[in-house]
Amino acid sequence: MSTDVAKIRIKFGQTEIEYEGESSLLKDDLFNLAERYLSLYDKNKILIVPESAVSAVQVTPQQLGSIDYSTNTIAAHLEVNTGTDLVIAAAAHLMMVKGQKKFTRKEINDEMKLATTYYKSSMSSNLTKSFDTLVKAKRLNQVSKHVYALSASEMKTLESKLAG
Repeated sequence: MSTDVAKIRIKFGQTEIEYEGESSLLKDDLFNLAERYLSLYDKNKILIVPESAVSAVQVTPQQLGSIDYSTNTIAAHLEVNTGTDLVIAAAAHLMMVKGQKKFTRKEINDEMKLATTYYKSSMSSNLTKSFDTLVKAKRLNQVSKHVYALSASEMKTLESKLAG
């Protein structure tokens, strides 16, 4: 008995669903998953990245340990000028040095404060605006409320900036 193999990729804004396998799953389950996802989007007007999608942004062994920089040093390499820039530097430290797949708002805020050369208290006051800006620019993915991860494209950008 042979099974039909199917391959499909669906993109909703910054989120993609990709499947390769038995075609029966496509017929039965994938449509329902997409329909539920679209109804969530319609209700909330934001694209919600499922918890399982965070694994798509994996920190490779080459990335982890390839830099052993503090958040302050990463901020220097990225030429940080704004609170939004410092959020990215803090996220880079958490993901690329500490190996975290995702991070909370509090972890970012705490990490930003360690970059004493760049941190200003107003950056913490404006943190919500910084996160909103970064999510809209597709530089951060919002995993759940107050939980974020760097987007794959942002990771690539950071790798090239920090490698030199």
